[in-house]
Amino acid sequence: MILLFPANVLIISDGTHSYVSLLGEKDIKIAYIHSVQRSEIIEELKVNKTGLYVTGMWWKDFGAGLPEDIQYSEDGYYVKKVNIFLGKSLSFWFIPLNHAKISVNEEVILFPTKETLVNFNVKKCPLILVIMRRC
Repeated sequence: MILLFPANVLIISDGTHSYVSLLGEKDIKIAYIHSVQRSEIIEELKVNKTGLYVTGMWWKDFGAGLPEDIQYSEDGYYVKKVNIFLGKSLSFWFIPLNHAKISVNEEVILFPTKETLVNFNVKKCPLILVIMRRC
């Protein structure tokens, strides 16, 4: 009976590979090379049962789609810290040129090497499906 109990989970998937994990609170880091500026970007997220929150961004220069309102600089990066609710789902489109690396609690879980859409979802799923990684 307990295996049918709904649990809060984080699912990160590129359509081929999936990461499924029970939720408490997790830190997500999305590091990539900006498609236009060709500089390093790091986006920081927090996730819990209420959803996904962007908490920070680190970037090295200014240009298309990059913030101009820095809060401070550190280790050669401009830094902006925020706490913005994004909802329970989020998608990123990556191309090989991005050299994207997605980490959860400092563990690399996905390194897309081809053009792909990566989906981040927070949802409830029966515990048995979490164990089977079929949410």
